[in-house]
Amino acid sequence: MADEYRVPGEKDLERNRLLCITEGASARTIFNLTTGAFLVGLLKAMGADDTVCGYIVPLPVLAAGIQFLSPITLESLKFRKKIILAGSLIHRLLLSSLIIIPFLPLGTALKLWLTAGIFLVSHLAVSFITPAASNMYISFVPQNIRGKYFGTREAYLLITSTVFTLALGKILDLFEEGGNELGGYIAVYAAVFALTVANVVSIAKMKEVPLQHNKDRMKISEVFSLPLKNRLFVRYFIMSVIWNIAIQIASAYFSVYLVSDLDMSYTTITLLGLLNAVVYIIAARIWGRFADKHGWTATTMACFTILAVCHTIWFLSFRESPILLVLLVLAYVTGGAAWSGINISLFNLQFDFTPEEKRMVYIGFNAAVSGLVGYGAAAVGSQLVGAFGETDLTAAGLTIDIKQVLFIISAILIFVCTAYISIFLRKRKQDVQGG
Repeated sequence: MADEYRVPGEKDLERNRLLCITEGASARTIFNLTTGAFLVGLLKAMGADDTVCGYIVPLPVLAAGIQFLSPITLESLKFRKKIILAGSLIHRLLLSSLIIIPFLPLGTALKLWLTAGIFLVSHLAVSFITPAASNMYISFVPQNIRGKYFGTREAYLLITSTVFTLALGKILDLFEEGGNELGGYIAVYAAVFALTVANVVSIAKMKEVPLQHNKDRMKISEVFSLPLKNRLFVRYFIMSVIWNIAIQIASAYFSVYLVSDLDMSYTTITLLGLLNAVVYIIAARIWGRFADKHGWTATTMACFTILAVCHTIWFLSFRESPILLVLLVLAYVTGGAAWSGINISLFNLQFDFTPEEKRMVYIGFNAAVSGLVGYGAAAVGSQLVGAFGETDLTAAGLTIDIKQVLFIISAILIFVCTAYISIFLRKRKQDVQGG
């Protein structure tokens, strides 16, 4: 039997877990440098307005819709690493190529359409392999250490991505001050390419664990019907849909609000991000231990509650406020505390509410449908921003930007999602029979 198909031993699994950290750290850094404030800045350098940014920034959510195809192609495969590797490579190389677009002899509209197209295709590639990658990574980690491991992994991911983001944010500010913002983005995307190499090498060196598979290729009808027959999964799926609406209706506009409305520099944004990361790192370990003791459902509820408070603080962050920086600090602190737990709890929670047999079908269905719904929510947010434009709202003598309205709507919906979890998902998997 070829070495790449040998069942990994414990030393191989330990090495795999280390490689998962290096893979995740490079992937997270690439994500930071090609989304959020960095992406908004690049789009604005090409002439995009806030409404256009609102449609392009959440495209990764729309791309998740392709995940319903993943089980059809991958569920019948015992080994999936090569496809995971190919999807990751396509995704990151396409992102690296975005820096070429501003220099093409094209009009603004064509540049933005091309950027949106490449950005979408890149995320379609990575979304397609995400269920398989999640399944592969979880197979490297025994159940009894998952909370501790994923908490520690999140800490390392944040340390690495924050250092890179802070350094490149400072470089971008220096280039912008010198009147050469695109020169700064060349440096950013050179780093993205280097990190792509590190990411792909990490995946290539992993020893894959043979997974349960079906010899017969899945039918499209089964992909849509099978998950809805499992009552336990349906409870989780409804929660996921509510969550995606809650988070996506405003997600594109936090970065836009910082850059366009609050006029924050990249250095200030990345310093706030550093504070966020410090809190994230500390909290990730705490959440990991909390999850090992209380479970992923309780962890998710606690984190969602904190995030709802965070978005409420964003709503209160008026440009004219004398305590604006204090509010932003609080927003980044609570955001770091919340997301450090959310990232590990949602990843693991799906495994508590999906059967092991044909698991990719459930994960792919959930990601596809909730992602499409989430992008619909993001489109609604963009429509509202476009409709109101520069027109502010007035309430209780205060002038409120439409983006702030989206922040408070998001906070309310997250509270609703938390209440839903409390009512419908408190029971553990073994206490409820599936369909």
